[in-house]
Amino acid sequence: MRDLKEVRRDINAIDHEILNLFLKRMKCAEEVSDYKMEHGGQVLVPSRETEMLDTMLQSIPDELKLEYASLLRTTTRVSRKHQYTRMLSAEPSRLQLDIQPRLDAPEVVYYGGLPASYADMAAAELYPNAKRVPAQSWEAVFQAVVDGDVDVGVVPVENSTAGTVNEVYDLLQQYGLYVSRSHIKIIKHCIAACKGATLETVREVHSHPQALRQCQQYIKKHGYIVYEESNTAVAAHDIAQQHDPTKAAICSEAAAELYGLEILESHVNDADYNQTRFIAVTRSLSAQAEDNRVSLVLTLPHVVGSLYGSLAVFADYGVNMTEIHSRPLRDMPWNYCFYIDFDGNLLDQSVRTLIYQLSQECSFVRVLGSYPVSQEEDTK
Repeated sequence: MRDLKEVRRDINAIDHEILNLFLKRMKCAEEVSDYKMEHGGQVLVPSRETEMLDTMLQSIPDELKLEYASLLRTTTRVSRKHQYTRMLSAEPSRLQLDIQPRLDAPEVVYYGGLPASYADMAAAELYPNAKRVPAQSWEAVFQAVVDGDVDVGVVPVENSTAGTVNEVYDLLQQYGLYVSRSHIKIIKHCIAACKGATLETVREVHSHPQALRQCQQYIKKHGYIVYEESNTAVAAHDIAQQHDPTKAAICSEAAAELYGLEILESHVNDADYNQTRFIAVTRSLSAQAEDNRVSLVLTLPHVVGSLYGSLAVFADYGVNMTEIHSRPLRDMPWNYCFYIDFDGNLLDQSVRTLIYQLSQECSFVRVLGSYPVSQEEDTK
């Protein structure tokens, strides 16, 4: 058995050989990109890569075929990245993004629910000088923005405890709107009921499904029957109208106070760390220097390794993904689209190249927004 230091010296020497060969391969990739810019042609040619892979694997022992295949796929993928970077730098028009000025101070903002809902409070924190108008549902918010009745709508997209608000992501696709801002709001639920009610008299709790999920351990502990409402503030409003000491709302303390309910207990959410991320939706895509988040949705070809290959592209660009989840495609059973958020700015050339590469290699890509993410501070 050889000494470990001697083996490592050989590894270092081999790595230097690989480095020199890698640099030669990237030079060839540049020549390929130059040829394709002049004569046309796609960077990714699946048949060519499959043929190359099959040929090269013929000379590899069976026990190393998978390892070498992985190395070859990585090499060809970063080679394509190098080509895309070179081509988009030379011809920026290859990526068409209709970026419009951002409306930072709208006069009116729509949100789903009633006054004192968390969406109302998030809208106030995002746009403190705007008039806030409640809508009956999240879809009504989207419809109002699409119709031009209002320029900005505020809706929730995910909660740190209950997870993604799938309906809102579906609406983003359905209505073709864009994200222009995002705000993380601290959520502190209370249980509130009519005057004279106590925790002992309450048998039912009413709230939005997300709020109920955020308080499910508390609800289970007390044995409450749950009833879903369209919004936490709607639940508070309705409970106030019924004057029934057996019914309570899980809502914000602001909603309880606004609708004349007594707060029976505060901070009833199961997790101390409970936050909801809200987004502002608009009709146009925008980008500004202070943006630190990009969102997009994509679909993939139904072939082995397509998801892995697409996600690996983000790592190739040194991008940190902050969110990924899938949603079923309505007209294609057992096929999915993937919503991805990542740290970045649409004005950054590297981000634009990443999007260009995805647009060339995925079945469908749509940029949902480039925007800043703000966060409420917990003053307790």
